[in-house]
Amino acid sequence: MTTISKTRWRFTWAAGAIFLIDLLGVVLQQSWIKGLDQLLISWIRQPLPTGLTQAIIHVTKSGNPQPVTWITLLLVAGFIIARRYRGALFLGFNVLIWAGLGNSVLKHLVQRPRPTVDRLVSASSYSFPSGHSITAMLLWGSLIVLLGWSLRKHRNWRWVLTICLSIWIVVIGVSRVYVGVHYPTDVIAGWSLGFVLLTLTQWFLTRYGDAL
Repeated sequence: MTTISKTRWRFTWAAGAIFLIDLLGVVLQQSWIKGLDQLLISWIRQPLPTGLTQAIIHVTKSGNPQPVTWITLLLVAGFIIARRYRGALFLGFNVLIWAGLGNSVLKHLVQRPRPTVDRLVSASSYSFPSGHSITAMLLWGSLIVLLGWSLRKHRNWRWVLTICLSIWIVVIGVSRVYVGVHYPTDVIAGWSLGFVLLTLTQWFLTRYGDAL
């Protein structure tokens, strides 16, 4: 696992600022939040062919807790078998603790109701932040960090991995808006907070991991 570059820290500070501005806007029910949500929803929730809509529903369901938990456990087991214990801890903590417990606590603190539009999938609990978005950032972002380190000598393959998983993170988040269970600002909050937590966990393990 590599140390964190200055550029990465700049992106992390920017993500933290975006999350805090988003959070304050939602909590204070500011008008610009409503305007931004309405604008982005009008772009995303366009009529699509039935086949494509069904594909989006399958994509969004792939981020549900049960499949994500199984994917995480299998990946953690793989890292343990490969004796990459710090990588297993990094992935498991990010997904099972930060994305699971941390997201649930934040939802109950903010208590933002979900959108009232027609939903294509069922969803419970509160809306802010998007659990699927923060989980996607932490799960697939962890793999970008871990597998990117393994591919450090293969620059082209590392970029292919990073681009493909980054696109998937975006697709998962956007799908939550399309199926009607989240506002865009929920998704933006999930992405930005997930990126901050990803960086903090990586920083901690690279700094103190040898003592664990």
